[in-house]
Amino acid sequence: MEKYKKVLRLVEERNWQEMEEWLHEDFMYIKETALSDRHEHVEKLRSQFTAKVAINEPELLYEDEDMMAFKHFVIQKNGKKHRVTQIQLYKDGKVWREISNAIEAM
Repeated sequence: MEKYKKVLRLVEERNWQEMEEWLHEDFMYIKETALSDRHEHVEKLRSQFTAKVAINEPELLYEDEDMMAFKHFVIQKNGKKHRVTQIQLYKDGKVWREISNAIEAM
């Protein structure tokens, strides 16, 4: 549960510098048809969470020394709610790859 707690803490504290340092130098974020490197990913998080986006109802699905999976809900400004599943793979003790899937929740 160490990785899960760290993700929640970094987002809650909006600690973008520590977040970027925790991402592997070869980090890639995969979302639908886009890829972003660690700097682009942290900048996207910074802009999203500045706009009051929050991780709601987080739930750890699985964690071991090589990966972590969790889900949470995001509520947009327009009131739409999405269930988001995040999967992180680790290399050298850092987040190496991350993928997410957002499904509109009713």
